[in-house]
Amino acid sequence: MDSEATAQKARVRAQFDTAALEYDTGPGCFAYFGRRLVESAEILPDHRVLDVATGRGAAFFPTAELLSSAGEIVGIDLSDEMVCATNAEASRRGVPGRAQVMDAEHLVFKDAAFDRVLCGFGIMFFPDQLHALGEFQRVLKSGGLLAVSTWRVAQISEILAAVDELGMKREQAPGWIAEPEKLSSLLTRAGFTDVSVRIESHSFKYVDVEEYWQQARGTGLRRTLDNLDPGDAERLLTALRRRVCSGGAKGFSSVSTALIGLGRR
Repeated sequence: MDSEATAQKARVRAQFDTAALEYDTGPGCFAYFGRRLVESAEILPDHRVLDVATGRGAAFFPTAELLSSAGEIVGIDLSDEMVCATNAEASRRGVPGRAQVMDAEHLVFKDAAFDRVLCGFGIMFFPDQLHALGEFQRVLKSGGLLAVSTWRVAQISEILAAVDELGMKREQAPGWIAEPEKLSSLLTRAGFTDVSVRIESHSFKYVDVEEYWQQARGTGLRRTLDNLDPGDAERLLTALRRRVCSGGAKGFSSVSTALIGLGRR
């Protein structure tokens, strides 16, 4: 692994270790699209399922609900804190599946070990996406299905627009995939067949700008927000309020759009 890839993974691990407690607070965008990803994957009760970049279990827990005692859900994530939080929640719910810390580009599982591989909003963080997808393909059984999601319009699109409006610098995962054609091409180049990509949108209601801001702190934008000096933070909040709180309304809705890609091994 080259030094830049190593550094990128270290940044991602630190970013999500820090964000774990605030992750998917508020309306629950990840939880909503996690369930939609699972519904797309045609999971059967006896399936063995790998959930890559499991985070706080947005796809992990809906999958567990579908499985019988003959099935199994295994989650992996680069972040220790995400894994700890998900396993604590699994214990609380009485879910037998567990998550473990693992690099998606270097899976320790045997070939053809899973019927389904899920990856919700994770692929944009992998330095070598084709290598990771090759690993997903390796651990899938013949005929097994991969289901991945990416953001077309992120759940924090309004704050991103405000950041850009003010000319502030922000970080974005280098592997961001917002176009269906790009995701379809990537899955095809990785060797998956029967590839399809669909666009799904959903409107989320926020109590106020402060709730929206807190949700943003549970995403990859956290470092940008937390590094703002007080003056710039207030400028950004003012710009955000101007964008979303027209007519003096306190609450507001924001539409998020995901790409859900499917491919067969």
